[in-house]
Amino acid sequence: MQPMELIKLIFQSYQISAYHWKGETNEKVVFLHGGGLDNALLSWNEVIESMGNQYDIYAIDLIGYGTSDKPDIVYSTPLYVEFLHSMLQQLHIEKTHLAGLSMGGGIGLGFSLKYPRMVDKLVLVGSVGFSEKIAFHSLCRWYVNSWLNSKSYEWLGKSKRLIKWLVLTSLIGDRKKVTDELITTLHNILLEPGCNKPFESFQRYEIGRKKMTTNLTSHLNELQMPVLIVNGEKDFAVPVKSAIAASKVIRNSQLYIMRGCKHWAQKERPEEFAQILNTFLLNNKLK
Repeated sequence: MQPMELIKLIFQSYQISAYHWKGETNEKVVFLHGGGLDNALLSWNEVIESMGNQYDIYAIDLIGYGTSDKPDIVYSTPLYVEFLHSMLQQLHIEKTHLAGLSMGGGIGLGFSLKYPRMVDKLVLVGSVGFSEKIAFHSLCRWYVNSWLNSKSYEWLGKSKRLIKWLVLTSLIGDRKKVTDELITTLHNILLEPGCNKPFESFQRYEIGRKKMTTNLTSHLNELQMPVLIVNGEKDFAVPVKSAIAASKVIRNSQLYIMRGCKHWAQKERPEEFAQILNTFLLNNKLK
């Protein structure tokens, strides 16, 4: 595989990091990670290593995450849609396949609705935007606006055992995939000052009083490009029933359920995900 190239970009005077794997063709794939403690390499490195060299691949540390700047601003889906547009312009990408996980899926959805000519095919993994409300919406809204939200990051930072429990409970189904290296990586992120602020800001903006602030669900039927929906069978954050419902609304869509996986499905089984992704990008038809 080609060595990774680190590219520095700018968004509203802030420095942004993007990672580039040069492919044998000029066909582009852009990966968007999720929220919380995530970043581009954490979610996508193993997938990219399993993809082969056909595609020209970019994985971007969203503003507020990874080695990108983390300003004290209001984070939201509309902000990230314009962020992504700026990144693609700076990278001279006129059209790309777009793959997003969770919050990154919501960004991909919003971007594909606003800039459809720039998206060839869209891949949504455990994506935001399949439901107008999240599970226990009112309780979650109270929680993300309470002191407990920030405090939970502090508590997690004090206990690798608690981090492992959280990963096994909500993110990864196969205990063997929850390595000491992964837990240490997450622990180190938790020790960074203000690591919680970007996602807290995003949650407070997007989880509205009655429903999600950025309305993506009612526009799913407007998507024109081929869409692949991937969901973990045991994903509690984005239940399979939400993915199934979305697949029935999105006209040119396919659904792939990763059996036994939770919310971090592509991280749990990257080789399987890469195979499905390659098949979809190659001919748009899964076996």
